[in-house]
Parts: sequence; C-alpha cells; structure tokens
Amino acid sequence: MNKIFKFLLLVITIFSLNLFNLVQKASAIGEVDWLLLKENNDGKEWIDLGSIRKKKDNEISVLTKYFQNPNKEKVKGETNLYVMRINCETKEYKDISVNGIPNFKAQWKTSNDDELIDVVIDKSCSEINT
Repeated sequence: MNKIFKFLLLVITIFSLNLFNLVQKASAIGEVDWLLLKENNDGKEWIDLGSIRKKKDNEISVLTKYFQNPNKEKVKGETNLYVMRINCETKEYKDISVNGIPNFKAQWKTSNDDELIDVVIDKSCSEINT
C-alpha cells in the first residue's frame, strides 16, 4: 500500500509541475512588444521587437503584423501575422509563416519598393545590429 501511495504522489507531482510549466509557456505567448512602423494608404505595419532573432550569417527572423485597409474588394480591413525571415545583407525576405501556418515553400524575394516591407526590413536589421 505504501508503494502505491508513493507512486500516486509522484505521478500527481510530475503532472502538476508539467501543468504549471505549460501555463507559464502559454502566458508568454501573449507578451508581444508591437511597434507601429508605418501607415499608408495600403494599411499599417508593426513588428514585435521581442521576437527578433539572429539566425545564420546575415539572417534574422521577426514576427510582423499587417493590417490591410478596406478596399473595393474588401468591405472590412484584414489583419495578418507573419513570421518573416530576412537577409539583412541582400535586403530579401520570405514569409515562413502566415497566421501561424508554416510556409515550407517560401522563396526569397525583394520588397519590390513596398514601403511597408522596406521599413520592416530596415528596422528589424537595425535592431539586431545595435
């Protein structure tokens, strides 16, 4: 009987610690440091300053939020979250995740003079180099 009690106590303790750990991780997900970078006729662009991570060579990743203003096709505006991989040397980027869905086939591309993307690249790269 004593062995069963010790075993149950051990299982409950391990389960409780894991449950507490999951709650800690889940609360950290909501903590973002959004910085509004630019607003124009197309929409608004933010970056999460706390999400900027140096990867390999001249590459970083950053969480961005884009609000697309309403237009003729869309009555309401639309907000999307992107995890961007940026090459700070070539100023190219790829969206490796859109609204939490991984994009495994993302290809490197230039901003094509999109001022909202340009400001994300410039600010993110300057943050990692400071």
